Amino acid sequence: MAFLIAAASSNGKTIDRHFGHSDIFYIVAVKDDGSYEIKEKREVQSPCNHGSHDDNAMQQAVSTLTDCRYVLAEAVGRGAAAQLEVKGITPLESDESIDTAVKQIIVYDNRLHRRKK
Repeated sequence: MAFLIAAASSNGKTIDRHFGHSDIFYIVAVKDDGSYEIKEKREVQSPCNHGSHDDNAMQQAVSTLTDCRYVLAEAVGRGAAAQLEVKGITPLESDESIDTAVKQIIVYDNRLHRRKK
């Protein structure tokens, strides 16, 4: 079950950034036993600048997260969602704490892959 989740957060506690406005993603490592921890913080160039999008920055941000199974953000635009999905990353919108959202994803991922707790 081990996988990674990227969370768009300004403080490492709450999902409070739009994907395109985020310049930091906290990477949560979920272990086989269902435990998890914030593994690292990754910096990217924010792809969205006051309504205009930098396509290169968007591609680089997505590329920085290709080892993640899920991306959590307060909001994810259609273009960003499409680029993430092409790379096999599931974008999810949430404004919960990282802790709460990760617990929900673990339950979802277990059900999706029909794993037992």
